[in-house]
Amino acid sequence: MTISNVPTTLFTGFFGVGKTTAIRSLLSRKPDGESWAILVNEFGEIAVDQAALEAGPEDAVTIREIPGGCMCCTMNVPMRVAITEILRRAKPDRLLIEPTGLGHPAGILDELRKDDLKGVVDVGAVICFIDPRFVGDPRIEEVEVFRDQVHLADVLIASKADLASADDLVRYREWAGALFPPKLEIAEAAMGDIDLSLLDLKSSDVRVPLFPGLHDHAPATPPAEIGAAEAGKPVRAENTGVGYQACGWIFSSEDIFDQDGLVDYLGPPGPSGLEKVERLKGVFRIGTDWILLDRARSEITITPIAYRRDSRLEIILPEGEKVDWDEIENALISILK
Repeated sequence: MTISNVPTTLFTGFFGVGKTTAIRSLLSRKPDGESWAILVNEFGEIAVDQAALEAGPEDAVTIREIPGGCMCCTMNVPMRVAITEILRRAKPDRLLIEPTGLGHPAGILDELRKDDLKGVVDVGAVICFIDPRFVGDPRIEEVEVFRDQVHLADVLIASKADLASADDLVRYREWAGALFPPKLEIAEAAMGDIDLSLLDLKSSDVRVPLFPGLHDHAPATPPAEIGAAEAGKPVRAENTGVGYQACGWIFSSEDIFDQDGLVDYLGPPGPSGLEKVERLKGVFRIGTDWILLDRARSEITITPIAYRRDSRLEIILPEGEKVDWDEIENALISILK
């Protein structure tokens, strides 16, 4: 390859902690004249984060996505191919990598440090996002992937600090400050507004995973080809793995949704089957405008979005939860104008 030492930053964190929001914020402050590339991995087979990050050609941003599984797995050919392809095509000044919330950082770091990429990418500090309100929550802290995301991070950021109480932030600082090895930086952020200088921090090689075997499962396989949606007739894709299930839909760009109807149906507490949503994210056409609807557990946010190709939605639940995807699909169709 003709490029070398591309500054590369890995963003980690569990479902709904604000990784994509932080990258959107960074893109809005990207220095003029720089070209950036972003590699996004999603658990579900319908890619929504790529749509959420999409920018115009004048913004000098190239996005490549790997849907339908975890890209951190040992011998993960799709990830290696994706990294090589995006670097050759975009020749970026900077590369940002956002794995799924279930992604184990060790597998990705191993790939980035192999001989065929050594000297091509310059791996910086691993940045892990934490929702400070859930520090100490056993539903999170007992998950081995989450524990290694925290352990392998060089930088910890309390995302959604504006939604946390003063007690939450004190508990976060005490918890983060007691971690060993100590972090290069412990920070807080609201609306993903992290300091650009964090992208230039260097990674430490002394961090090794607590659970090294977590990324030794089978590598992600490319999802099956998804057909084109017709007006009022969405296409659907489902997948399961590592304790979770996902279902996603793509709707025609001709379909127009009622925003109030979407919020009433997809927002908390939601209909039967959606009470235990771990993650729900979609882009929707609302008249002449388009929105990003983002729900993490019981919180929902709506923001304008530049994406215009189609409407799409991805829902992630624990694998043991019973859900009728047909019923949900019919309800979504009923929300069309």
